[in-house]
Amino acid sequence: MMTKRNKILITATMIVGAVVVLVVAGILFLSPSRSQQMKQQSTLAVNRSTTPVLFVHGWGAGLRSQMPLARKAIREGYAQKGLVVYVGPSGQIQMYGRLPVHPKKSPEILVKFPNAYIGEYKEAAALHKILILLKRNYHMTQYNAIGHSMGAYALTFQAEKYGNSNQLPRLNKLALIAGPFDGILNRHKWDQPLSGKLSRLWDDYPGQNRLLANGQPKIKHPEYRVLLRNRYRFPRQAKILNIFGQVNDGSDSDGTISVPSALSLGSILKKQVASYKVRGFSGQLAKHANLETKNTRVQETIMKFLWG
Repeated sequence: MMTKRNKILITATMIVGAVVVLVVAGILFLSPSRSQQMKQQSTLAVNRSTTPVLFVHGWGAGLRSQMPLARKAIREGYAQKGLVVYVGPSGQIQMYGRLPVHPKKSPEILVKFPNAYIGEYKEAAALHKILILLKRNYHMTQYNAIGHSMGAYALTFQAEKYGNSNQLPRLNKLALIAGPFDGILNRHKWDQPLSGKLSRLWDDYPGQNRLLANGQPKIKHPEYRVLLRNRYRFPRQAKILNIFGQVNDGSDSDGTISVPSALSLGSILKKQVASYKVRGFSGQLAKHANLETKNTRVQETIMKFLWG
């Protein structure tokens, strides 16, 4: 039974979270002259050059990890400011910012989960709610998305489970960075769960797995089997860019996700989609967190894929 103290803590957390997102949205997306224009628009006209882009973070990350690429795309003229979407502790969705009725560039939609450690399946469930709201309230007909780490898995899982629903906008392009499609390296890091269902995701080890001639991993972890089983539901019109990193330390990984885990997605979706491309990066800037935040080559590759 929930105590009075727990109720107060949950309420306080929700209030603080909402305030933080409002402040971040004000700093990142809204100019002073537009701070009052946070009303939902009735229509969002989209086409290839103005398709909205969702940014989805992974385990232990948040808005900060998304901003380097989001800001770069705006600076270089590909995108424009849009929404910050906050997922509350109980799964409630709040949107801050605005989407223009007739955008000249791709509006950016940054998704922030209240707990960065909820895992990919809960992220996917929240994404499903968000996409329904974006179509219902903004009449958004199509979208592109960028997902890092568990965010990449969440986007893939959500598209497999619900991607052809008439309630959702149509998936166009999907840029996936260091997705754990067949496990995460168990290196006993401080933020790695030691018990519960999520702890089972850390089921990979350096040098243990490899891809077979058919592209499938030798060791098929449960999370891979889930995607493989549902692959026929994935939207066939989608185009995918799958990015992986290799730090050249003998682990055949980016320090968190092994190369076989990231590349195992090919055996799942390569024959299911309109286009499937892979790009690999090596060196210190190919570390798991750096791929999204510091690697300008990765950022340029994604921008070329989405807008080139």
